Amino acid sequence: MPLFLKERKSLVVLTALIFFQLILISTQVPLGYGENYFEKAVFSVFSPVQHGILSLFRSIGEFWENYFYLQNVQSQNRKMKDEMFFLRQENNLLRNALENLRSAKEIEESLLRLHENILVAQVIGFDASNFFKSAVINKGSLDGLRKDMIVLDKNGSLVGRIINPIALKESRVQLITDNESGVGVFSQSKEVMGILSGDDKGYCFLEYIHVTTEDIYEGEDIITSGKDGLFPSGIKVGKIVSITTSTSLFKQVKVEPYFDIRDLDQVAVIMRDPMEIF
Repeated sequence: MPLFLKERKSLVVLTALIFFQLILISTQVPLGYGENYFEKAVFSVFSPVQHGILSLFRSIGEFWENYFYLQNVQSQNRKMKDEMFFLRQENNLLRNALENLRSAKEIEESLLRLHENILVAQVIGFDASNFFKSAVINKGSLDGLRKDMIVLDKNGSLVGRIINPIALKESRVQLITDNESGVGVFSQSKEVMGILSGDDKGYCFLEYIHVTTEDIYEGEDIITSGKDGLFPSGIKVGKIVSITTSTSLFKQVKVEPYFDIRDLDQVAVIMRDPMEIF
């Protein structure tokens, strides 16, 4: 064997013996009587590692704790939003019923029917060609939706109606801002009646208001008349923002809808013939 290999082997053996001797000396020192250098060295090396591992597990535990907490909060928020829908619709119905001087028994029966026949849905998209024409919701035929069911926003204002096609878990809603929509309405004073159509730009126009009509004013509320055979009377639609008299036979009455497309994330679908509820 070459000399340098023998010397290297001897050095390794010597180092191992010294290290082993240090272990013996260190372990023989009673606890609390002087410094145990080996324990101190081991502690210095492994303490940060142990601290890191404990911190990691603590962080993982806190993550899952926060995750389940947030899941619970989100679930509660969804339930609260659904309840808010029912409360707003009931409040709207109650106000309309009181205006019509209906009996307490009739009001109570209507509230029960309304609560049982509202389906809360999420808006998951809009018409790609024009946002103001239609929206898509996450409920469909499997949820009992049918054509011409009425759709309201979270405040009970008219949004539109269900139109074809209706998929198993998705449906399309024609918005009242669509230029092909039509809603029978009258003014707040009930002096003026007409048909409301959209302009595809976020507003509506009250059609067939003769140029000689005087009992119509800016700022007036527009509500459904119930004369079109589709929408029941008394649902809030919008507010008159301008009245223009042109050379034609009819005035141009511009109406701003009460529903806000920028805030249209949830809607309420009336699952039953509204005439039976209201």
